[in-house]
Amino acid sequence: MSEGDNFDVILTKYKTAGDVAAKAIRVVIDAVTEGKTVLELIKLGDAALEEGTAAVFKDKKMSKGAAFPTTVSINNVVCNYAPLPSDEASSTALKNGDVVKVQLGAQIDGYPAVLAETVVVGATTEAPVTGRAADVIQAAHTAADVAIRLMRPGNLSQDIAKKVEAAFRDYDVRGVDGIQTSIFGKDEIQGKKKLAFGGDAQSRPDACKLEENEVYGVDIVVTTSPEGKSKSDDEHTSLYRKTNSTYLLKMATSRKVFSEIQKKAGAFPFNLRALEDEKRARMGVQECANHGLVTPFQVLLDASSSALTAQVFFTVAVSPKGAIRLTPAPTWFSADKVKSEKQVTNEEIKALLATSVRQTKKKAKKDTAVPAA
Repeated sequence: MSEGDNFDVILTKYKTAGDVAAKAIRVVIDAVTEGKTVLELIKLGDAALEEGTAAVFKDKKMSKGAAFPTTVSINNVVCNYAPLPSDEASSTALKNGDVVKVQLGAQIDGYPAVLAETVVVGATTEAPVTGRAADVIQAAHTAADVAIRLMRPGNLSQDIAKKVEAAFRDYDVRGVDGIQTSIFGKDEIQGKKKLAFGGDAQSRPDACKLEENEVYGVDIVVTTSPEGKSKSDDEHTSLYRKTNSTYLLKMATSRKVFSEIQKKAGAFPFNLRALEDEKRARMGVQECANHGLVTPFQVLLDASSSALTAQVFFTVAVSPKGAIRLTPAPTWFSADKVKSEKQVTNEEIKALLATSVRQTKKKAKKDTAVPAA
């Protein structure tokens, strides 16, 4: 069996990527304080990813780096927010009470691990999060606890979604339309098998069945808005991914930009900030995107500007004994820091949450019978 077929070897690379990502997100979360700008946080995360991946697996031929560049999405901004330095929004300073989603990912030899946490600026155990902010954050964590217990072979995507969304309802929140959980693979964070925990039936991906040794990036994003509708913000979109499509670009600027993308960008998303000339990159990438040479990771906003959104993203491997965590559990969240007045009332969900994520072997009882005389 080649290394490409050896799941234990592959799992080690996923887990190593997960450890790197966990350390990087910790750097960003520790810096989420009043007055810090979005750009400062993004740069911190990307630098930590670069430093962390460089320190493991010294094989120079091995691909290593970011599987997902750092994004910092605030309040009703749902995901993928990483404004460029020339964008006025990059200097937006955090305020106490802001609900901040931090997402990033690392890859080792093409095997990605992505995670995201939600943080509230200024919140402490002495001044905990309350009200609707607490509801939406607690809901995301409870739903994540439900989802991870269902990542087992044979489970159907629609059944998993039904239980995750039942957890949402107990906190009076909804899953955000347009957010999907995807199967991961070598050089892939958007595989064909997908799950969705929000949106109407028409917008959901085809049903699928989980299989042993599959890896998924589970994305739980919830909102306080009653509709759960999202809209794209093309003006601030800065993340793209190179595709395998071909097209003869007409503009010289576009050709220069795409040539640089081909040299610098691998299989995973990249931020235009990584390109040499930001102004030229913004101009040239449009023709590339229009003809399918790159795919944008659009900034998503909740359609309601007053909504608060929360996210928990984790990477897991599907196993008969229960999900194998490839990224650690969130570290910022705690019950004494986030105090929602709502709780799980659904008996089926309560019973599921009472079970372990991983089954453990029960020790065989020793034979205590007294031997015959």
